[in-house]
Amino acid sequence: MLNQPKPRSILVVDDEPTSREIISLILERRGYHVITAKDGQVGEQCLAQKTFDLVITDLLMPDRDGLELIGAMRSRHPAIHIIAITGGGQLPGSKYLQLARGLGAHSLLEKPFSKEALLAAVDSALASGTTSPGR
Repeated sequence: MLNQPKPRSILVVDDEPTSREIISLILERRGYHVITAKDGQVGEQCLAQKTFDLVITDLLMPDRDGLELIGAMRSRHPAIHIIAITGGGQLPGSKYLQLARGLGAHSLLEKPFSKEALLAAVDSALASGTTSPGR
């Protein structure tokens, strides 16, 4: 029996249950192991208990937003790849995404995004051998 490679592990952090479920389903169908969290606080708890290859986080959430989560991840888990997503808020979505890139997100997606855009961002982040922000 051949050893199967271990599936890559992805944490999806989003306060919108439907968004979390859709992203998780897309990634699981691609063969990734996915854990979800409803906000940045729960996301940090997941990061304290398990190692992830990639974190996909919404930026605007209650009880610890994605920008705070990205900042915490960069200090505690500098090698982790991050994809930031947002549907906007009081500022245009692009402004939040620029802030996320400045904090260390590798890829940025503005909601609504396509399945293809999500998978391309995930593939790019996981294929990247670098941890420098802004990739």
